Amino acid sequence: MLKLLFFILMIMPTFSFSNTITILINHDDGGKKSQRHLKNFLNTLQAKGCPAVVYNDSNETVQLLFDPTPHKVARNSHPDYQLIAIAKTLNNETNIRGAIVVQASTGITDLASLRGSWFSFISKNSWTGYILPLALLNDVNINEDNSHFYFVGNYIGSAAALGHRDVQVAIIAEPLAKRWAELNNLSIIAVTEAVETGGWWIHKSISSKIKQECTNALTQLNKSQHKVVPAWVNGFKKVNDKSYQ
Repeated sequence: MLKLLFFILMIMPTFSFSNTITILINHDDGGKKSQRHLKNFLNTLQAKGCPAVVYNDSNETVQLLFDPTPHKVARNSHPDYQLIAIAKTLNNETNIRGAIVVQASTGITDLASLRGSWFSFISKNSWTGYILPLALLNDVNINEDNSHFYFVGNYIGSAAALGHRDVQVAIIAEPLAKRWAELNNLSIIAVTEAVETGGWWIHKSISSKIKQECTNALTQLNKSQHKVVPAWVNGFKKVNDKSYQ
């Protein structure tokens, strides 16, 4: 009897591991990075039926990945993954733009006059927080050689830097910029082209059962439950159309 009990205890971790899914969040476009926020997020997913655990072993393949990169671009980087849920913006859209924002009191209305200013961006891999706005700025000869670029990691930080006048120009995702502009006496002077949002990618080796459980859990989240992803995300939409793959 004791031998049987010992055997059961030995194999229990194996069963537990096989019924979990490792999760990794790409923070190129912001989102809360603290362990507390990650733990709360994982607890919420688990409570909703998705057995998510922290991805700790870089030698192993991550099984569930959030990537804010536009999904048509990201799929080239994730050939072994399937897109299961797309991010929805605060406007419940699945495309997004970046906005170039200044203090309304400056009276500035054109981009060219910003040359030489201090800018706050998100990260160099952020589409709405750097890549798309930079293209607009480059068109009027604004670049790192003639202006001051700072990278603050998230949109709240970018807006705060402008509010505190640490910078003269903030790059903010348009849905957030529209919400914050009127409340904080800010002015949107340019908006980028739209790109599709990113989302959640699951490894193709994952069972259909866990895939369905995690898809359901992710699409049931409310905004207060996913602070680990960018602030412009309002929720996630299930992918049904094969054209997304």
